Amino acid sequence: MHLTRTFDFSSFTVLIFAESEFARQLLTDMCRSLRFRAVISKREFNATWEAFKTHPVDIIIGDIASEPGQRFLKSVRNMESSPNALAPFIATALASSLDYVARARDAGATEFVKLPLSAVTLIERIIYVIEHPRPFVRTANYFGPDRRRKQRPFQGDDRRKAAPATTDEVPAPSKLSTPDEGRAA
Repeated sequence: MHLTRTFDFSSFTVLIFAESEFARQLLTDMCRSLRFRAVISKREFNATWEAFKTHPVDIIIGDIASEPGQRFLKSVRNMESSPNALAPFIATALASSLDYVARARDAGATEFVKLPLSAVTLIERIIYVIEHPRPFVRTANYFGPDRRRKQRPFQGDDRRKAAPATTDEVPAPSKLSTPDEGRAA
């Protein structure tokens, strides 16, 4: 992605969850420089969950390398008390092994980025989740964004035994400014 447009993030609230002081400070500073309406940054699961329940959050950026991080992502997606189970969740980790990526995907992450990251990478991911909301899938074992990025026609016999999964359409956020509004990212 080449950043040639201007964006106004001033109507968005972002919640950051990272146990690592380095990761939390890096992400917090980057998001503050983008001038989000609010940047809420927490280190512990209980404090993060409470902030999520009490503040309207538009985007979540969370470290899923630890057990509390994975539990937070699963709580956002699966708990009946979740105030916004459809919130885009950008998962982060200091490692990018297939295991971390698969865990993030299977728990319902919208995107995954490896830390440390550049400001451009963070901006690209934030813009991507805003401009390309994915439908959500609900099955017996999963609730989260549709894992398929491309819709390909299916050819052959349908051998599935269970009923197909249902999807919840996610409306595109209208908070993203037009190119002439807002400020440069």
